[in-house]
Amino acid sequence: MSRRERGELCDAVIGRFRTPRGVTHRELCRRTGEVMSELLGAQVELRFVALSNAPFSGATVRLADGGYVVFCARSRSWYHRLGILLHELAHVVLRHRLDTVSGHGGLRRLAPHLPGQAARIVAGRSDHEADEEREAEELADMMLERLTGWGHREAELPSAEATPHVRRIAEGLVHYPAKGDRR
Repeated sequence: MSRRERGELCDAVIGRFRTPRGVTHRELCRRTGEVMSELLGAQVELRFVALSNAPFSGATVRLADGGYVVFCARSRSWYHRLGILLHELAHVVLRHRLDTVSGHGGLRRLAPHLPGQAARIVAGRSDHEADEEREAEELADMMLERLTGWGHREAELPSAEATPHVRRIAEGLVHYPAKGDRR
């Protein structure tokens, strides 16, 4: 997929969010689940779970009743959770197939709290082509940028009078909200 095509796809998905300016990252997470539900034509439940030793941070599972559960790492940062959920949304938008495999004993040891179906889906997911993961991550990054306004944060940089090393540090941190500015 070309950068232009990815941009057009991103615009189409972001257009579905219809959220007011200044919406919190937590609210954007909730809305991501709603957008997934609209796109899949089925109920989508978001579950934030501890995935401390698991080799993944999110997974989407289709239930027997046709609904979906999106497992997302329980992070203290709603911004981080949003990035994970957008990655899962990107897999849906890009029509990536979730494979199931019967052997998931290793995954069960890493994430014993996941239900059996989730373990099978995630085990299959780990076999996905690296290209699919890269493609989903690129689209998720683009959606995250557009939803959170990364590209419009230059005003947060120090003035031109600041020393070069202060500006360099600030430029590296510009995408991370200040403690009091967390949404």
